[in-house]
Amino acid sequence: MEDRNLFQMLGQVSGGEAAQVFRSHLRGFVLKMICDVMASEVDQLCGPKHQPTGGELFRAGSSTGRVLVDGDREEVVRPRVRERQEGGSTSEVTLASYESASNPEALQASIVSALMAGVSTREIVDVKPGSPSVSKSNVSRLWQSAGQKFVEQLRSPSLAEQDWAVLMLDGIRLSKDELAIVAIGITSKGYKKVLDFDLGSTENAAVCRDLMRRLMARGFHCDRRLLAVLDGSDALRSVVKEFFPD
Repeated sequence: MEDRNLFQMLGQVSGGEAAQVFRSHLRGFVLKMICDVMASEVDQLCGPKHQPTGGELFRAGSSTGRVLVDGDREEVVRPRVRERQEGGSTSEVTLASYESASNPEALQASIVSALMAGVSTREIVDVKPGSPSVSKSNVSRLWQSAGQKFVEQLRSPSLAEQDWAVLMLDGIRLSKDELAIVAIGITSKGYKKVLDFDLGSTENAAVCRDLMRRLMARGFHCDRRLLAVLDGSDALRSVVKEFFPD
């Protein structure tokens, strides 16, 4: 790595940047998760596209909708469902997932629930499609299932092929009781990548140690002295030194 490139890269690194990078990454995931959960709810109500239930509820195309993500309204394609009434008329069925995605408090709770489900070992009960209605608890399971998939995709790629130069660790508050310790890597070419995160109520050493163990198991390494950018937490500092004594 040329010294000039290194200095340019280090000049862009700050502890607070980890929160910005993670929230940007999470924002894209949340938009995708909202669309996936709405599609899953429609499958529950009407059956799969290739095998509809033929009941009172049926797909009725889609329309543009707006959801709240990180305080901003984002445009999404909202699937529509209608219900057959007596006399041949139909009425719109409101999707519970779309309702929660339009409510900032409900969406925040759903996101935290989804992330907690992804990082914990608790079992998520499958919800069978074709149900006559979708309860709030079933929709909650859909959010949690989407969160599991997101965390699995985030943690599955190997990190061994990249030339890592910087590791950023920061505690980011997700809710009153949940804090995410986020790991972001920067390559020798200056590319930033969200590597993993773990949840806890504080930035304690046990949570950070589990996070570092997963990173090392996936092949995270530095062929020179690693630059670790932390937020001042003694717990984060002590654990990083366990894995990178120099």
